[in-house]
Amino acid sequence: MKIVQQQQQQQLVADIEYIYWPLTGRWVLGISLVCLMVFFIAAGFLLQAIDPTAGVLDIGILSVLFFAVLAALLIIYCCFWLQEILWQPFKLFRQQFSVHFNQLTSWQKCVIYFSVFFLSLFSFLAVLAMLL
Repeated sequence: MKIVQQQQQQQLVADIEYIYWPLTGRWVLGISLVCLMVFFIAAGFLLQAIDPTAGVLDIGILSVLFFAVLAALLIIYCCFWLQEILWQPFKLFRQQFSVHFNQLTSWQKCVIYFSVFFLSLFSFLAVLAMLL
């Protein structure tokens, strides 16, 4: 009797292990994006059901997000391209960047991170303002 119960428990554990799989970062990101898309599409119907006079965004607003991603990637590529052309020592520095960067103190690393981020953001916004 105990042997049968142990076999059933082992089979149950094996079945549970077969069903369970760890979610990787890609799975979590994919599931999150699908849930957000469903929520975005359903939000219009929900708002219209609550208040018929409510104005909701249409699905075309997602093209703005796509444009923003493309513009940001283009700006990043242009920054690297201009640095390679205008500042030739940057090639040598970039090849040994990890050695130089690891010698900095933590506050110097933070200054570099934030200055690059805010300068890139400012240049992106300036180019966007010129285009629009």
